[in-house]
Amino acid sequence: MTKAVIFDFGGVIIPSPIGSFSKLEAEFGLEAGTIVSLNMVNHHDNAWAKFERGELSLEEFITLFNEEARSQGVEIDARKLFSDSQRPNPHPEMISALSWLKGRYRTGLLTNNFAIPSNQAPLVPLRRYFDVVVESSQVGMRKPETAIYQHILDLLEVDAKEAVFLDDLGINLKPAQNLGIVTIKVANPTAALGVLWETLGEGPNR
Repeated sequence: MTKAVIFDFGGVIIPSPIGSFSKLEAEFGLEAGTIVSLNMVNHHDNAWAKFERGELSLEEFITLFNEEARSQGVEIDARKLFSDSQRPNPHPEMISALSWLKGRYRTGLLTNNFAIPSNQAPLVPLRRYFDVVVESSQVGMRKPETAIYQHILDLLEVDAKEAVFLDDLGINLKPAQNLGIVTIKVANPTAALGVLWETLGEGPNR
């Protein structure tokens, strides 16, 4: 029996940050997908991973990320990743889903993020929808490290088999599956929510 529903943030509740990557790649004349490719090199212990675990300051991250990019033959200024003042709006269907779930199920947010205001600000007005919020930069763990999934299960006070987890990245879903959590990959918010309602056996308009 499902008791808790856990959501990723970027790419699930709000649009993926890859859109901002594309703008930066165009500015620096780089091929599309360059930044994602850079982040996959030594992806458990590179600048991005360390920053998401809160192990680096912003300035340390920028220096290390730029060095890592240069070692791959890419010239880029990571500071520009945080210069966009636009804050993405959440998907309205996700907010409707969270409103329906609240009080019926335990709700959790499990997000990899950075300990800087511009990265955390979009989450602030949405915290009220969640019983538990786990941010990688605050707990020193990040997806896809198994410990962070167990951490949110413990906070929600549910077993793995009693939880459903929605994320847009397969690499983040696999460890959850291995623990016994039911997983849903989010490519389209509406379609993913349809799968969620089928999984729960109930939902809005059912």
